[in-house]
Amino acid sequence: MRKYRKIILILSFVGLITILCNQSLIVQGQTEQQASTAIQEADDKLTYALELLEAIPRYDGDIRSIILQIDIARQLIKEAKDYFTNSSFTVSYQKAITATSELDSIIEEIETKTHNQNQNKIIVLSIVGVLSGFAAILFSIFFISKIYPWYEKKKIDEYSKLEIKYDDLSGDVK
Repeated sequence: MRKYRKIILILSFVGLITILCNQSLIVQGQTEQQASTAIQEADDKLTYALELLEAIPRYDGDIRSIILQIDIARQLIKEAKDYFTNSSFTVSYQKAITATSELDSIIEEIETKTHNQNQNKIIVLSIVGVLSGFAAILFSIFFISKIYPWYEKKKIDEYSKLEIKYDDLSGDVK
């Protein structure tokens, strides 16, 4: 019984080692197609990140750090292309994947910044609208309480000064 346990344990260990070795070969041995696809995806994300960066309406201090991060990702893509031309597809694939993950975080940061700026703009415009409405209401109240009674009083004063004169001969009103 003890002998079978050792055999089962050894076979399990050998099977586990075989599975792990096969997995590491699959991960390390990237094909030319996979590396090319990864580089193309990284290039597309770089283009998208630059388009988002151009669309930011107002630049501040954080944009400089984003530009530096984009430049680092661009360098990684350039290195991936260099390794690809030298037929080192595994390293090329790894560099492209690293650049893609960095660009994903950069794109998320830019989109968050743009969203926050849009939210701030909406808040400011909402406050301006509310204050304009409040000013219109105050003006209406002031007009009704002060100016309109003054206008009515002046109108009555002017109409009270009017005289109606009749022409004695014809009876026409002048």
